[in-house]
Amino acid sequence: MKFGRGLIVILALVLLFGAAMNVPNAQAEDQAGAVSYSFEAEAAGNLLSGKAEIKNCEAAVGCSGNQLVGSLWGGSALQFNGVNVAAAGVYTMTVHYISGDPRSFAVLVNDGTSDRYDLPKTADWSTRGSYEIEIPLKEGNNTIRFDDESGYSPDIDKIDLRLSDGGTDPGEPPVGSGQVYEAEAPSNQLTGNAAVRACKAETACSEGKKVGDIWGGSTLQFNQINAPSEGNYTLKISYISGDPRAVSIKVNGGEPEAYSLPQTANWDTTGLYTIEARLQAGSNTILFDDNGGWSPDIDKIEVIGSEAPGEEPGEVGEIGNIGAKIDSAKYGPIKVEEHKSGLILSNGEYKLTYNTKSGLAAYEWNGKTIANGVYSSIMLDKQLDSKSYAEHLFAMKKIEKIKDGHGKGIRVTIENKQAGLPTMKQIYHIYENLPYFLVSQQVVSDSALSTNDIAPLVVSNKGGIDIGSYSDNRVLVAPFDNDAWSRYQSRTINTSLNNNNYVSSELTAIYDNTSRSGLIIGSVTHDNWKTGIFWSGSDDRLNKLKVYGGFSSSTSTHDTIPHGKVTGTTITSPQILVGYYGDYREGLESFGEANAAVAAPLEFDHGVPKGVPVGWNSWGAYESDLSYDKVVAVSDFFKANLQKSSFANKGDVYINMDSYWDNLTEQQLKQAVKVINKNGQKAGIYYGPFVYWGDNMDQPVEGTNGKYTYGEIILRDQSGNPLPKVDGAYAIDPTHPGSKQRIEYYFNRFIDYGFTYIKIDFLSHGSFEGKHFDPKAQTGIQAYNQGMAHINKVLGGKMFISASIAPLFPSQYAHARRISCDVDGTLSKTEYQLNNLTYGFWQNGTIYPYTDPDYMTLVKGGSFDAAQTRVNSAVISGTVFMNSDDVNNPAAQELMKKLLTNKQVNEVALKGKAFRPIEGNTGTGAADMFVMKDGADYYVAVFNYTNEPATKTLDFKRAGIPATSKTKATDLWTNKASDITAGQLKVELNGAQSKLFKIKAK
Repeated sequence: MKFGRGLIVILALVLLFGAAMNVPNAQAEDQAGAVSYSFEAEAAGNLLSGKAEIKNCEAAVGCSGNQLVGSLWGGSALQFNGVNVAAAGVYTMTVHYISGDPRSFAVLVNDGTSDRYDLPKTADWSTRGSYEIEIPLKEGNNTIRFDDESGYSPDIDKIDLRLSDGGTDPGEPPVGSGQVYEAEAPSNQLTGNAAVRACKAETACSEGKKVGDIWGGSTLQFNQINAPSEGNYTLKISYISGDPRAVSIKVNGGEPEAYSLPQTANWDTTGLYTIEARLQAGSNTILFDDNGGWSPDIDKIEVIGSEAPGEEPGEVGEIGNIGAKIDSAKYGPIKVEEHKSGLILSNGEYKLTYNTKSGLAAYEWNGKTIANGVYSSIMLDKQLDSKSYAEHLFAMKKIEKIKDGHGKGIRVTIENKQAGLPTMKQIYHIYENLPYFLVSQQVVSDSALSTNDIAPLVVSNKGGIDIGSYSDNRVLVAPFDNDAWSRYQSRTINTSLNNNNYVSSELTAIYDNTSRSGLIIGSVTHDNWKTGIFWSGSDDRLNKLKVYGGFSSSTSTHDTIPHGKVTGTTITSPQILVGYYGDYREGLESFGEANAAVAAPLEFDHGVPKGVPVGWNSWGAYESDLSYDKVVAVSDFFKANLQKSSFANKGDVYINMDSYWDNLTEQQLKQAVKVINKNGQKAGIYYGPFVYWGDNMDQPVEGTNGKYTYGEIILRDQSGNPLPKVDGAYAIDPTHPGSKQRIEYYFNRFIDYGFTYIKIDFLSHGSFEGKHFDPKAQTGIQAYNQGMAHINKVLGGKMFISASIAPLFPSQYAHARRISCDVDGTLSKTEYQLNNLTYGFWQNGTIYPYTDPDYMTLVKGGSFDAAQTRVNSAVISGTVFMNSDDVNNPAAQELMKKLLTNKQVNEVALKGKAFRPIEGNTGTGAADMFVMKDGADYYVAVFNYTNEPATKTLDFKRAGIPATSKTKATDLWTNKASDITAGQLKVELNGAQSKLFKIKAK
């Protein structure tokens, strides 16, 4: 065996009480025959230096020899001499110590290297604890030195030694137990802000150090990661993160993979996160990248040999062998054929074949089978698969005609039956002239059923999803909400490791970016379930796909307990759209429209302006320092400088107070609204209806006349324990009467004061799984629907509702939703926001009237070009067009006057249309070109996310823009025409710059 740094920490620490052997040193055998040794700190042969001294031990402590060595501080040391062992090897050393506060020591074995350890405190200075590490010893005599490193070390009672298996040679296969690589190792490479930092003792980092400050464009690269052979390995990441943070990990030259790591208990507690990675034989590199955001502190990684993923599922039989046709019927363009062993459903766009012998289905578009071997499943006391039922029954006479928001069509049901099992119904909705159908599932029994895992669409066979195009195949992974700077990801379809980390929420697109053709799958009902989409693929096809109700995740949905179980004699799955499109972007828009057909977007009532909201929000400018005087100054500045210079929508301008509006007195709030209205503007306000930021559980809830306390309305688990804080706040139960009265109290005040716009924030807390006051709310989404519906009822259509941090679905409760998390105006955050536009553009005008790119804090861009880029990103996003600068800052004033008063640019924003990405193969990044068609005209935005100059080439054919000799491109910021050559436009950009073009194609 070889030893890298000499000592290897075992992740085990046990506090011990009671007496040990009352001898200076001893040798013993345990029942298994393993030899162990004990050596007293106060033994005469040991060497003490500096202030170290032998002290009597209090009887209550229970030291083994009634003595200890203490006063190890300020350059002192204790050296155990005569540590005699019968055989060379790796030994587990248990240090018995006393320390009323966290302290450290360095351990030196023989002539090796010194290693530092941070020991947690014991209960007090009268209680012993133990700490285990592994050390290499030679046969015969050894020395073990404890040094305080000029600091403070614990008092030492004794050490115990036993032979162990420890230590891993980097050249040996890391199977079972792994090879540890420290983040702070000198061979690693750090960039940006990343730096080696000392760990607090209570954090118990393995070597007392970590790499922190991984933010704002910083990286940590582990070098010289040795693997004995090419294959799949498990990586255990030891990290510290007091809040949820993301990190991108790239192995060697591969594609970076984004991971969202859950928060640890606090910033002084380590956590473990496990992923799988494929390593090459020999040396490897593993890069941790913050992607311009904030990543956890990294302690170490452990690399462990891993078995390959489970065997690929077997081939599916010939589903199309369904025998002779025995009956048929037509419903307009929809045709149904009943065969001896199955049925065929078609509408001219697609064909569904169901085999009633195997219980499997196949879906076909344009003569090509896209999905093969489809079935349904549910988890009750065991998993039930529709394909495994004894009978799969279909009857022509049970076909139902339907007419709903999607159009006219038919409902077809296949009943799966078997004695002793509940009936499982697979239900297809087939519509006239639509490229998609809907599939759902009902499970029916005479007795109550209960589940949190119901999947109407499952594929488990090699190549089961094959889109027929193989140039650059991708799977879209969508986040549940926009919290914690979540990103979309267009991931390579050839992913078969860590797939639980790539469960997409509510929807996915399986597409070839080169041809753009692809399959769209997603839920169109959001009343009971959080829908997850699990997948796994290879060879440019999917081998596994499961679309299921019951998705919960600490990183995606922020749940700390499993999805709530739905109970009843009939359990219905989410309804899933399945459609194939020549352009996946059109498919995503079609998915949005299908959702809007089920739950229409919130209407504009009572004179609430229907156009794009334009104005100002306080958070980026003042955060917690908001005051009445500042609000008035903003209102006056906008009146004098902006709202008559095109930064308005038909004269409407909003001046919105964000969090900390309660810095103003009630009278100041009323007066502020009057000033804003007098200046020809509308007033906006902020609230978080489902969060409690305090800790006083006895605090009375506002609006309840003392009937309820916050301890009564916060959301708890099934055992009655409060759910852990998320984003620093407790979740409030949306179904509790106290939380509803609280909403009524605040929202009625806002209406009475004259506010006509409200930003509601941290809404995801209302969707958390827990035990709700209303027993009918069995799931988080059921409770969320109840809470949001109550908000709409209280507001009565009198305010523009902007959902800030919120789930993507359900979507019918707000006029706008933030398309991403907070954007502070920096270039990196602008790129982050545009990642969410790249793959979330389809929400605009379908499920939400407007998509909100967050406010524009221009002064934080760092340069004029970056500030202009922030404006461009807001213009093309759908949009809620809000500035958030400090009007008392001269630099901010100058930027606002220059960048918010370009009439041509503002007119594009006021169209309220989100631009489409030209490319969709950016992984977790943003596209750098976007296009929007408006009548006969086109608009194109081109971005440079680096601080270095760049040349971008717009290909008109790829962008879908006709290119003729009469086609003209005009830069809307400079009003200058640009040359178009051979159907291409070359765009020269400074660092952080972007350009916005209007293209007239005649």
